[in-house]
Amino acid sequence: MRTQKKVEKMRRALMRSNTRLLLTAVVIFQALAMLLIALKPETASLQPLIFAAAIPLTTILVTNLMGRIWPVDRAILILVLLLASVGLIALSDVCRSEETPRSQAIFALVGVVAMFIGAGLIRGLSDWKKRAPLMMALCALALLTPWLPAPIGGWYEGARNWIHLGPISGQPSEFMKPVLIVILAAGFSNRARFARCLPYIAFAALCCGILLSERDLGALLLYFLTTVLMYYVASSNGALCAAGLGMGAGAAVIAYNAMPYVQDRVAIWKNPWSDPLDAGYQIVRALAAIGSGGLFGMGLGLGMPRSVPLYHSDFIFTSIAEEFGLIFSIALMAVYVLIIMRGLIVAMNARTSFHSITAFGLVAIMGLQALLIIGGNTKLLPLTGVTLPLVSYGGSSLVSCFFSMGVLLGISSMNAEDEARDIEKIALQEEVRL
Repeated sequence: MRTQKKVEKMRRALMRSNTRLLLTAVVIFQALAMLLIALKPETASLQPLIFAAAIPLTTILVTNLMGRIWPVDRAILILVLLLASVGLIALSDVCRSEETPRSQAIFALVGVVAMFIGAGLIRGLSDWKKRAPLMMALCALALLTPWLPAPIGGWYEGARNWIHLGPISGQPSEFMKPVLIVILAAGFSNRARFARCLPYIAFAALCCGILLSERDLGALLLYFLTTVLMYYVASSNGALCAAGLGMGAGAAVIAYNAMPYVQDRVAIWKNPWSDPLDAGYQIVRALAAIGSGGLFGMGLGLGMPRSVPLYHSDFIFTSIAEEFGLIFSIALMAVYVLIIMRGLIVAMNARTSFHSITAFGLVAIMGLQALLIIGGNTKLLPLTGVTLPLVSYGGSSLVSCFFSMGVLLGISSMNAEDEARDIEKIALQEEVRL
């Protein structure tokens, strides 16, 4: 018994030391990067200097506070805060106005609060299957709100996926991602037979239909692929999932033939140099920016990242690749991989199928979203209009991602508590034997 307790203490001490080293490295990176921006003569101002102190301090406070409240996976938490800080650093460097990084910092603070709320909700509430019908109704209504007449609803850059409430605007499809995952997890958990899962699959299809009517193709693709992956994990029914993917491919072909703007996107993806000054300008400039960055980048404040349209949102990966270089860009992708791997461990360690499927869905949609936007920036995939999770500018995406990661962290804390109870039971059993 004493040996087992010693081993457990050593394991926890090792985990704390590893995350402490990671936290130290992240804080040093945050402070030095913002100091470099603050000390540039052409952009010298007080705001980057404030960020140089505020971002590392916030990272330390949030990590310690959440770790004291719940036994969360600190590695996931630190990496999530790292991604958010990379976005703030990139925006502070490439944006002409200080308003954009300031707004992103406010969104990040709201997102941190949402992360705590997400962890608390997944821990505090139970019986999610009974709540699923109400959540379905609210989710469908939220996705339909962009169809409200102006000034609330309206088109934005070819898609009707935004709502405007006075000075505040947002994308309901972003906020509904974690809600959809929780609904599907509730429906797919505990013997995920097709007949029992059919209402939840039909609901996901309804959501995809609404997104198609709004021309929000990026969110549609994420919803569809996440649903298929979650059902496969829950049921291991490869034939049905393959059939679903086939139906999705057929729908994509129909949409391609019926919608001219989809044909234009695919044509520009295949050959952006056919119209490099107009339709293909974004991709051509993005590829040129990535190439000019080389291995080590042009340096903070150097290069021409602003020559790429939407350099702060859809093409922020291009801006990072130009200024920080290929090595840093690969490291950034590795951070996503690490979060996904840790999230899969959380899913495998969960004691209930609901929590396991939920954790898997959260990291799956994050990985798919990162893959779509990085693939679009590098011309590996057609552009879909999604954002780089936790990095791109935008309050809807940032707050939604923080909330999703909060739910994942809440599940990880429940796993840790279950593991601690198991160790206590084993210790008690050994005492009884002795």
